[in-house]
Amino acid sequence: MENLLSYSQAAHLLGVPRGTLYTWVHQRRIPHVRLGRRFVRFCPLQLSVWIEAHQVEPGDQPSRLSG
Repeated sequence: MENLLSYSQAAHLLGVPRGTLYTWVHQRRIPHVRLGRRFVRFCPLQLSVWIEAHQVEPGDQPSRLSG
């Protein structure tokens, strides 16, 4: 089993503020492991899968009306 990441480590890995990570966990938007009522950790492999699932591929830009 690989080492689980703390909030600070996961936020650094993702390049987001720790507060954003707290919000995502509360909203259940990001995979996490709850080891206790207030003890949350993150699996690096699951974060990698989550990042891949949220990747946006390049495509056509929406047209803009000039005015």
